[in-house]
Amino acid sequence: MFNKYPEQKQSRTALAVLGAAFLALGIFLIAVDAVGGFIFVVAGSGLVLLTCGAGERTFARVLRVLNWF
Repeated sequence: MFNKYPEQKQSRTALAVLGAAFLALGIFLIAVDAVGGFIFVVAGSGLVLLTCGAGERTFARVLRVLNWF
């Protein structure tokens, strides 16, 4: 996936790492607090799926929206 869009490789890698970190934190928090863990699992899986599944234009649009935050 990263070789398919070489100009987006760095941003896709950063979002994938952030998504994996949120996903791991969410799985850990599910053992402690189900609601908080579920929120992080959803956010992390959304970022990972965005990184792996979105096309070039869609990823650029979502990245532009995420840059507002």
